Amino acid sequence: MKLNSSRTIKQPPARKPSQPLPSEPVELTINALSHDGQGIGRYQGKTAFIANALPGEQVLARLTEEKAKFYTGHTDSIITASSHRTEPACPHYDQCGGCDLQHLENSEQLALKQTQVLEQLERIGSTKPEHIDPPLTANHWHYRRSARIGINQLFDGEPIVGFRRKSSHLLTQIDSCMVLDKRVSDLFSRVREALRDTGDIKHITQIDVDLGDQGGYLSLRLKKPLNDQHLQIFTALAEHYELSLQLQVIGSDPQVDDTCLTGYALDQLELTFRPGDFIQVNAEINQQMVNKACQLLQLKPDDKVLDLFCGLGNFSLPVAAAGASVTGVEGSLTMVEQAQRNALHNQLQNCQFFCANLADDLKGLQWFRQSYNKVILDPPRTGAASLIPQVCSLRPELILYISCNPGALARDSELLGQEGYQMKHCLVMDMFPQTHHIESMALFVRGKKKTRKKKLFAGKGISR
Repeated sequence: MKLNSSRTIKQPPARKPSQPLPSEPVELTINALSHDGQGIGRYQGKTAFIANALPGEQVLARLTEEKAKFYTGHTDSIITASSHRTEPACPHYDQCGGCDLQHLENSEQLALKQTQVLEQLERIGSTKPEHIDPPLTANHWHYRRSARIGINQLFDGEPIVGFRRKSSHLLTQIDSCMVLDKRVSDLFSRVREALRDTGDIKHITQIDVDLGDQGGYLSLRLKKPLNDQHLQIFTALAEHYELSLQLQVIGSDPQVDDTCLTGYALDQLELTFRPGDFIQVNAEINQQMVNKACQLLQLKPDDKVLDLFCGLGNFSLPVAAAGASVTGVEGSLTMVEQAQRNALHNQLQNCQFFCANLADDLKGLQWFRQSYNKVILDPPRTGAASLIPQVCSLRPELILYISCNPGALARDSELLGQEGYQMKHCLVMDMFPQTHHIESMALFVRGKKKTRKKKLFAGKGISR
């Protein structure tokens, strides 16, 4: 085949050589807070995300990385401080990656989180709630009842017990934690002292702490079984904190003693859980959240409620206790079994639980073919986009959506709007004080499904 030599082949534009980052801090005005708690400014026409900077501040920021559309950096010094800036209470705050908003007043943390949720609903989901309910708040410190603590060892044998550093996979040495439940807030220093001068500990990779109202679990993740000395150390530590010691060697099945299960109360109910089960980390907010959910759902004895991503029954059982019939569905079989045990333990006969992959087509499943007038959605961070058309095909009167990701909630709100559901109520919950993480709740009410306008072809006729 002969090539047309007269044809000009366009070359892609030459890429501009990237400029080196400034060697000195640059002055920036911070206008907003990002979804991950960083201040947002502008530098040379690009957005700049600056750690430890607050809206309304003038800062000197050291830029550390340039991407195609933005810079990242951290605050070197503050020229003009926000009136909401406060001194972090934790001595490890500058290094530890567990918290990232201790430098902001608690009331302003929650106000900014609410603003972020509402802005994303409008910008991403074209959604505006009819009612913005007051936020749910509780204690700002020592609220966490579960945590994952890392363990490592320096070359000189000194144990490291703590959380990951900011923007790093390395651990930072922690003595005590200001957001962990007071019952175990000094666990770090106790473990470090107990393991000092006991030889190689690099096979002990992490400790998971999960607390009930009374007792809980101290779970070790191990590369190999503990020797007698280390087993004795952790047995004594578990006894000191009145926790059940659980050992998980990587690659083997965990052994759980069902006679040592712990639990937590929701009003008159008691929900037990096993090591590794998902529980809401903030007990006070969880109780308020469940109460608010029951209030918004306006539960009646003839209601048939579908609880998707039901876990161990955190919403299902209180809804059933209010008199409604409940079907709970969860992807984890062990969690479904625990929910069934909890229903039996609380003598609730009006609920049933099923295991299903909620990302699949559900239309052929027996429980999905039943009639429901109310639905609870409590999905993971990715949201429930693939599930929403199926849920809406049931035409429930109300859909209550609990979200830990405002972006996913906003996207899914638009999908629900296309199915005819309007957001009646929205609120944020202070589930994670001192951090950028946001928990929110939204109630959708069924309306008329939107009809899509047919696109008319405006071009010339096509001949075949």
